[in-house]
Amino acid sequence: MSTDKQKPASSSCIACGLRFRGISATRIILWLGAITLVSFAIGFCILALSGNFPPTPGHDLTPFRQGSTLVPNTTTVPLDGATVGDVQLTLGAGDLTLQGSAPDDALMEATIFSQAAEWQPELVQTTNASRKFVTLIEKGHKGKEWFAVDSPNRWDIDLNNKIPLRLDVTVGAGDTLVSLGSLNLESLAVHTGAGDTTVDLGGYHGGRFDAVIKNGVGDLTLRIPKDSNTRIQVHNGIGDISDDHGLVQHDDTYMTDGFNTSLAVNEITLNQGVGSISLETV
Repeated sequence: MSTDKQKPASSSCIACGLRFRGISATRIILWLGAITLVSFAIGFCILALSGNFPPTPGHDLTPFRQGSTLVPNTTTVPLDGATVGDVQLTLGAGDLTLQGSAPDDALMEATIFSQAAEWQPELVQTTNASRKFVTLIEKGHKGKEWFAVDSPNRWDIDLNNKIPLRLDVTVGAGDTLVSLGSLNLESLAVHTGAGDTTVDLGGYHGGRFDAVIKNGVGDLTLRIPKDSNTRIQVHNGIGDISDDHGLVQHDDTYMTDGFNTSLAVNEITLNQGVGSISLETV
């Protein structure tokens, strides 16, 4: 009778088991995380299509017409003597197009395409000394309904080109196109959950600014002027990073050609979850 006994698997064998044809345990964990994020996004979309997120009651703070559907509602926010602006935009589900072409006497001109009158956004505006504050928010957030079949499906926002702006943009799900080359920025924050995002700063000649761009699931494109003094710090999860060779790379940092720390620097931080990143100079 054999007296040999099966030896217990060692910890090193367990670690070896986590590798299969060159796939490391870290990479497996990252892919599982990506699958979880995508499943989360798909689940919310299903809830949206099934109508399980009921709209909240109407709100008196909206200047947008309450009786129209599937047609654009436009409102203009005047400067009221302000020389600087602070704009916050929060859209739950839908496509956002943002650019700088508002009238000279207006801080913002917003056109909302909505499927239901009760989902018209809430607009709040105040003035403190020389600064005008504007908040445009999809009202579903008040009731924690981020996604709804009847929420506004498209926002077209025009901002003032001349005065310095602090801009904060949040989109839960949908494609986002932010064209800011004609603006004069103090700071920029763009947060998107699921969808493709393009931040276009081509032709920018405004003041120095700091920017933070966070994208959850989807492709992210960033365009900057090749003659600017810009530094980009990239933190990416799962996805490729490509550039048009107009930038100088040092590890996770990309800088414009001729970058000079003794001059004013535009600092941009990119945080990408799942999806490709494209860096372009124009």
